[in-house]
Amino acid sequence: MRNFGRYIVIILLLIVCNLQQALALKADSVIIADSAIMADSAIMADSVAVEPMSVIEQPDSLPLPRREFLSLKTNLLFYGVYMPGYDRWCPIPNVAVEYYPKKGHFTFGASLDFPWWQDYKAHKYFQIRNYQLDARYYLKASRSVSDQRDYRAPAFSGFFAQAYANIGLFGICFDADRGWVGEGIGGGVGAGYVMPVSKNGHWRLEFGLQVGFFHCKYDPYQYENPVDPNYHDGLYYYKWTQSPSLFKKRQYRYTWLGPTRIGVTLTYDLLYRRISKKGVSFKNREK
Repeated sequence: MRNFGRYIVIILLLIVCNLQQALALKADSVIIADSAIMADSAIMADSVAVEPMSVIEQPDSLPLPRREFLSLKTNLLFYGVYMPGYDRWCPIPNVAVEYYPKKGHFTFGASLDFPWWQDYKAHKYFQIRNYQLDARYYLKASRSVSDQRDYRAPAFSGFFAQAYANIGLFGICFDADRGWVGEGIGGGVGAGYVMPVSKNGHWRLEFGLQVGFFHCKYDPYQYENPVDPNYHDGLYYYKWTQSPSLFKKRQYRYTWLGPTRIGVTLTYDLLYRRISKKGVSFKNREK
């Protein structure tokens, strides 16, 4: 019996030892597994950390706006002129150009008004040549050729102040007895506002007013001979009844002081300055 008891104790001890070894192996496997998981996660973390960032492709840069060089203009109001005395509508054809320097606020322009209406049978004439030069100062800061900021509006827009000088030649006749021919000079100041009216930037609309003076020398004239009404030769004569030897042209004077022009002008920017090289172009943007 004693030997049997000893065997039982030995068997129990062996079972306990085996259980301890099994538990130890299990713990080691857990530790190893945890270590492996931690190592894998660390590797993954490292791989995430060092993974190169994807490059975001940038779109091509927007075309650079070019500065205006030259524009063509016409005053729309002049095409709706009604001439008292002439007693009919007399549209005034007109054209103007405006030159824009490389930088600054000043621009320089020239214009021509050239109505040439005539009715021989009714002895009515409305013939004018008006030449004008002007300089403008735009209040809004305008970009230079090298300025690459993207403006939708033209470089020259907004309010402006103006100074001008003009020379005019005219021949106006309302009937067989009322005609005037002469020439004069004038000058003054003006102001206005310019605004873009198209998405492509070429078209603009401006509103302006000029005030100043116009001083002219002229002579009245009439149809047929003023000395002998019975003499008919179908010609026009100066209204002069004294000796022809005493006649001098442009004996009359007239000076106007006040408003000299009102305008609603349509402008088309024809040429633009290149940025990357010298010269001009019809396109207002440069790639």
